[in-house]
Amino acid sequence: MKTIFVAALFATLLSGAACSPPAQPGAEETATDMSALENTAPAAAGAIESTGVVTAIDAAAGTISLDHQAIPAVSWPAMTMQFTAEDPTILQGIAVGDRVLFQLKSATETSVVTMIHKQ
Repeated sequence: MKTIFVAALFATLLSGAACSPPAQPGAEETATDMSALENTAPAAAGAIESTGVVTAIDAAAGTISLDHQAIPAVSWPAMTMQFTAEDPTILQGIAVGDRVLFQLKSATETSVVTMIHKQ
């Protein structure tokens, strides 16, 4: 009985080793780095939308201040802050007091607004 148990244990260990690739220097580092990238990839991959109210606008400078809702994709609470328009022409027709839907460029470029529309 003991021989069968040892043989089964040995076979299990061998089958696990055969399925696993050999460890390579830096493999742990790469796996950790990849998991960090996977956790941020969805947010970083695309634009992030929110809504808010325009509190200030400087079309000449291409900036707009918004009192915006919380933006969970970048872990922001609701607050008022200034953004830069990627293309200042998107600010045409927008005025202080307007309720707007806007889009941040990405999770890594959160100060840039790429789209803004009145609601």
